[in-house]
Amino acid sequence: MPDSALFTRAILWVAHPQLLWQRAGGMLVVERQLFTAARAGIKSVYIALPEPDAALRASLRIPPGLETRWVTKGQTAVDECEPPYLGLSADHLIRVETLAFIARQNFPASVSYEDASNLSVVQVVLTREDSISRVKQPLPDGSFKRLEAPLSQGPIVDWLMVAGAKSQDGFMARHFDRHLSLAASRALLDSTVTPNQMTVFSTMIGLIGTAFFLGDTRLAYVTGALLVWLHSVLDGCDGELARVRFQESPFGSDLDFWGDNLVHLSLFTCLGVGFWLGGNTHTLLLAAVADAGVLASAWTAWSHRRAQRAERKRTPESGVVDVLQGDGFESKLSRLENALAQRDFIYLLVVLAFVDMVYEFLWAAAIGGSLFFFVMLYLRRVNHNEQARQPHPAR
Repeated sequence: MPDSALFTRAILWVAHPQLLWQRAGGMLVVERQLFTAARAGIKSVYIALPEPDAALRASLRIPPGLETRWVTKGQTAVDECEPPYLGLSADHLIRVETLAFIARQNFPASVSYEDASNLSVVQVVLTREDSISRVKQPLPDGSFKRLEAPLSQGPIVDWLMVAGAKSQDGFMARHFDRHLSLAASRALLDSTVTPNQMTVFSTMIGLIGTAFFLGDTRLAYVTGALLVWLHSVLDGCDGELARVRFQESPFGSDLDFWGDNLVHLSLFTCLGVGFWLGGNTHTLLLAAVADAGVLASAWTAWSHRRAQRAERKRTPESGVVDVLQGDGFESKLSRLENALAQRDFIYLLVVLAFVDMVYEFLWAAAIGGSLFFFVMLYLRRVNHNEQARQPHPAR
């Protein structure tokens, strides 16, 4: 989250200490509060509680780079934390993007953001004299949630799982797959299953499914297609678990990226080899073209992703660039690129497997994969030229 936050210090006000040590969405509430603050740009958090024992402190997940200070006996958080700072209610959860927005603002006066019961959720304190008197404002619906038992199920988990979905989901993923994967992720939240383990598991399911396309019967095709579809559904769980638990990592993102591409390579290769074993020699060429499209597109996206990371920029989750605004040619191409990058094509595979037309799917893969690669190359060149035309900052 932003390095440009104007507020980098916060006090976590604790009215009900027992809530901090309960689990909500696969992690302790205190851990969730600290990760939310860190992702919003906060660098130091003063926790208005005496320091817990060493064993409990050692077991806590603390965001890297976040300074945490427990208020010892005889001290107060207000005395310890120099204004300006944000006061955070430990009795509420708040969306990272909402807190980040508040932390970036330049306030002319201290503000108290409150819930419907007039309880403070976030306090903007500019001076010590403003620690009591503040302008009161409501927070948008859905941007926060008051903690109420039970925390391991019900409305709290419903609210947390909203963060699991991705805005880049295709139509079928958004309206069908995501409901299934979110249900699975919800069941796994308090388990020891990690996002990376889910990535490996879903990739193995996909690879097993692709092997069925070495056969030549409709039953083999349908079984394979359904397993590849199951891989696509379960593949959403790793990101959902990571986002809800604050376990995202570059390695996990890369593992997911290459796992998906490995399944696609295996699918097209097994299709080509399966038809070749049945006497269609030209299908090896079709599979090679489809695989070349996958590899070229993957390497192009991978190179772009690494360059963006080196510049500490947000990386699009698929493709080379985000969808461009407007109705121009490049905008339409960027929408086509993102459409081709979606996993909705798995549904086409399932339908064609049921009607015994997977041969036609191989043709579509060879053409679509090549088209996707050339669109990526063009958009990358346009994006590079646009950046080159931007004026350099004054020095």
